[in-house]
Amino acid sequence: MTSERGSRLFHIAGGPAVFALLVMLPLPGMPYPVRGSIGLLIWMSWWWIFQPVHLAVTGFLPLVVLALFDFLPVATVLPAYAQQLVILLLGANMLASLWSRWGLDRRIALASLMGIGTSTRQHILAWFAIAAVLSTFLPNTVVAATMMPIVLAMLRFIGIEDVGKSAFGSALLIAVAWGTAVGGSGTPMGGAPNLLTVQFVEQQLIDGEFLFSTWAVRLLPLTALICAVTFIFMRFALKPEMDRVEGTRTWFARELDALGKMSVPEKWGLGFFVAATLLAFTRQLYADILPGLTPAFAFLVFGVLSFAVRHKGEPLLEWQYAQRHMVWGLIYLFAGGSALGMILSETGTARFLADQLIPLAGGGGFVAVVVFASLTVLMTQITNNTAAVAIIVPITITTFQSLDMNPMPFVYIVAAAGNYGIMLPSSSGGPALAAGYGVNLKTMFSRGLWLTALILVVLVSAGYLLATFWPAFGTA
Repeated sequence: MTSERGSRLFHIAGGPAVFALLVMLPLPGMPYPVRGSIGLLIWMSWWWIFQPVHLAVTGFLPLVVLALFDFLPVATVLPAYAQQLVILLLGANMLASLWSRWGLDRRIALASLMGIGTSTRQHILAWFAIAAVLSTFLPNTVVAATMMPIVLAMLRFIGIEDVGKSAFGSALLIAVAWGTAVGGSGTPMGGAPNLLTVQFVEQQLIDGEFLFSTWAVRLLPLTALICAVTFIFMRFALKPEMDRVEGTRTWFARELDALGKMSVPEKWGLGFFVAATLLAFTRQLYADILPGLTPAFAFLVFGVLSFAVRHKGEPLLEWQYAQRHMVWGLIYLFAGGSALGMILSETGTARFLADQLIPLAGGGGFVAVVVFASLTVLMTQITNNTAAVAIIVPITITTFQSLDMNPMPFVYIVAAAGNYGIMLPSSSGGPALAAGYGVNLKTMFSRGLWLTALILVVLVSAGYLLATFWPAFGTA
């Protein structure tokens, strides 16, 4: 306990100590705003990696540091905490809470799993596939939080109480965690890193709205390839202690029957989400008629309606329930990452760092893809994936602008790589929840290490080919 407390105090003090050192020491060729920004980058990265405080708390550091050290007006980053994509996360969380309140999330998961059968390997691959598909359209943490309790309930039903001591139990949790990670890059709705990338593209590259359908067209092929590679890897890497289990189909059927017919509130919840998603992905069809109804406000509209629509005199969603079940920390983490990106850009720090990377990036091409994909995949393993994207995407944009090259292909590759955090609890929401539910961390790390290397090879190869031979991959 004393050792743990000492380690926590060390990490609490380490980040601000490095920041203070950089701010106080005049370094040749590095102006004060650049020193302050790099110090803040290190401080936030340190706290995001070692987590001596909650990830969301680190998201507030840009406001605190700018208010005290004034190397950029604090008003410059205030919009990051109320931008449209923060509103999108808020609206999506409201609808997720609505699903949870009426059991729609459980019904969907159980219905999806009815046809799996009794083969343990089939179960592993099916849970992975369902998690990957769902996380393409839903935040990966929400998908993991919905599916893992069902995994645990099923495992208890077949007599597995300690997941960490069961190769099959750990494999199922890992399958869900990895599915939510690799499936998340398919659309902007797959997670906060994607929404953050959209924000950077809109602010720094196109000065306009980046359509969700554009992202899906560019990245779904790459996402499908990575999912297929992961699927094949899991078939051989995760070895359960049994070949078959009996009764799982019976358990799913029994649990689904116990839910009864879909209730009216469940139908409202499903309808709201489908409507908001359709509006997000068909934005180009009505943008001229309703220019203000961006995806963020489409989700917020239906989120608010959840509180207004009543069933038998009772609102579909009550605030007391919603505020307990919404992922507030993710919203503040996202906002802090966006604010850090703004600071790196506005102070010229991103360009300063890009100048250091230009020799590594060479003239672009294959070497540049290797450098930025490897950097992103590495950071995504050791720190939260939203934080990794907040750090790397602005640097990527500035680096290739400095080389007078189109940054978009590299942004797409980095954005995809930012989703593939699979080795550690700090990597992304899925692995974090798996750790919390007792997964064998040694298994997740050791198998994840090999999978990460495989994903990197596939990502670099496919990303380079797409950037070279598919002109649309370079457009927003």
